[in-house]
Amino acid sequence: MNGRIKKHIRNRILWFIAPYLAILFLVFIVIIGIVFQSSQNTCKDNTGGNFNVATSADREAVAKSLHDNLKKVSGATEAGIAGYLGNTELESGFDSGVVQSHLAFDESKAMNGSISGYALGLNQWDNSRRVELLNFAKSQNKDWKDASLQLDFALNHDGTNSDLLKQGLKINSVDEATEFLRAKWERGGVGTQAERQAKAKAWYSKFSGGSSDKATDTIKNAMDNGTNQKQSEQTSSGCKTDLTQGMGSSGAPVTEMPAQYKDKVKNKNFTATSPSNTYPFGQCTWYTYNRMQALGTPVENALGNGGDWGSNAKAKGYQTDTQPHVGWAVSFAHGSFGSDPTYGHIAVVEAMSDDKSHFLISECNVVNGGSGTVSFRELTNGSGMTFIKGK
Repeated sequence: MNGRIKKHIRNRILWFIAPYLAILFLVFIVIIGIVFQSSQNTCKDNTGGNFNVATSADREAVAKSLHDNLKKVSGATEAGIAGYLGNTELESGFDSGVVQSHLAFDESKAMNGSISGYALGLNQWDNSRRVELLNFAKSQNKDWKDASLQLDFALNHDGTNSDLLKQGLKINSVDEATEFLRAKWERGGVGTQAERQAKAKAWYSKFSGGSSDKATDTIKNAMDNGTNQKQSEQTSSGCKTDLTQGMGSSGAPVTEMPAQYKDKVKNKNFTATSPSNTYPFGQCTWYTYNRMQALGTPVENALGNGGDWGSNAKAKGYQTDTQPHVGWAVSFAHGSFGSDPTYGHIAVVEAMSDDKSHFLISECNVVNGGSGTVSFRELTNGSGMTFIKGK
């Protein structure tokens, strides 16, 4: 066979198989793309709107569906989910299509963000949040009454409120999660705390294997809080305070402000949060940043662990002192007054005693570590404290 014939045969074979090679190449590109996309998706938040919430007249069916969908949220606890369910039941009775006071839906009224008392949906969004919900529904070409859409909006499209919801879902105490979500996320329902918490506990008992027996739940809450505190030790870049050391010489932590100081503290908005706060949620640094903002004497982010705030703030030009001043932050050196030897602690001076020998601080990450619970202590000044004036 001469070279011309061989070349002719080779060309015929290539001409025949070329289309198949092209198809195989395209298939290979598609497979690579899918694999890459899959690997990329493993790093994404799993709250991207992939929800399927039941819309039903049966409130238990809706509650179970919400529970199962919220289990997808990274870090969500059974207690946090129960807190959400307790609030949702009181707000809407799990009716995603309800208008406040069972009024008829009027789109022109609903789209006016200045109108109050015309809340919509599962969590009764009102004012500008109601408008944002409606606009989101339109952008998705869905009915605003769609329960799945509302859950997606709550978790991913409600601005900084979505972050607050996710924070509340991570709390390990039913009562604290319910109250956190009422006060900071719902921002309403004052006076209904006990009713919301009772509903939340009922859902917790039904869906999580929890008990309605107080003694049993007390043991479980203690175990949950221990786990939560252990997690805060492992992940904290703020501080942890050791309860076993007695919390200093002159006072134990309490969640109710001592009676002798109540008239001395004018600004009692201890649950205020700031969207500019970059400290880890529930840590003493996170709380102190929020509280100083609320008092009008802010401090900045990136001041380090609680025990380092004194030296770091001084280096950045803040006024510091060794004596307590109302409205100033107080940094506890590592290991002082029961603070963690690694992280130290930071709090806020709220008031002085009548004889000026004691002072009251507010702080976080002391009771139910990592949950955002605010507590109070009465202290005497001592070695290891640095007081910091906000700017």
